[in-house]
Amino acid sequence: MQMKQYNGAQPHITATPVTAIRAGPGMGIRPDESGVRKYEKLIGKRGNIVPVTATYSGTGELDLAGGHEAFSAYQNMCAASIPVIIAETEGGADALLLALEMMGTHPTGHLAVSSCLCKLIDEHMVPRSVIAEALGKSLPWVSMSERVGRRLVPAVKDMLACGKLCMRSATEIALLPAEAQKPFADKAVGQSLNKNQVTKWVSLYTDPERSRKDRDVMMGDPAAYLKAAQKKKAAQSGYALFRRVLQRCKTAVRELAGVIATLPHSAMDDVGAQLQGLLDDVTELNEQVGDIFTRVNLEGDA
Repeated sequence: MQMKQYNGAQPHITATPVTAIRAGPGMGIRPDESGVRKYEKLIGKRGNIVPVTATYSGTGELDLAGGHEAFSAYQNMCAASIPVIIAETEGGADALLLALEMMGTHPTGHLAVSSCLCKLIDEHMVPRSVIAEALGKSLPWVSMSERVGRRLVPAVKDMLACGKLCMRSATEIALLPAEAQKPFADKAVGQSLNKNQVTKWVSLYTDPERSRKDRDVMMGDPAAYLKAAQKKKAAQSGYALFRRVLQRCKTAVRELAGVIATLPHSAMDDVGAQLQGLLDDVTELNEQVGDIFTRVNLEGDA
């Protein structure tokens, strides 16, 4: 599939019965509701002035390619006919790519985009790199959009469609096992977890070394688990910093002791002995603090 500039006749707007247009790519996916309401207000005030874009399918039927929110608004308002721009396309893959490009210029739902991506990949065998280049997107963007369509369970797709979840959170939740997606999505919405918290929680939950018992605890109260994990991380970071400071102290004491040993005055022997005692104290303190941090990690608030 190659990107090419349109050189044919300029498309014209024609009045077409609403019933003659199929939903096209993303069929069955709810468009953005806020966008639909905006078009309903505009159409109610100004009339049928907002054109949609459609293209002929292989069977000669008109498939909606752009303007999904406006089309839904016309349907909701029981319009008999609407203005339509007929776009020329070459085959099903080209029609799907056109639909994706049109979705990129309007607030169409993420699920419709994901549906088109999966069809291009599965039915038309279009490489992901070609799709990314044609849309001006990155391969990670294509992968994340595709993940939502393939892995997200229907109940969580509904939460994404109605705006309860953002796209970033949904792409992370799609990494969870199917049985864990809806329970966690409910918790994430109920506890108002942001996308960064969702990402961190999913990373912890999907850790292959995590036990089933630990996962059950995580699912019980995600916000509390994230808070405890953050405290543990802070304790570990503090311990690491303390160990580095102690090591520098020990190194400095050794260097001072080495300098003192080279001095000819016997009076410096007492200073050397005191430095050696300090070195022993620092070593003992290191061991004691290690025990304290170990208990903090094991006992939480201890």
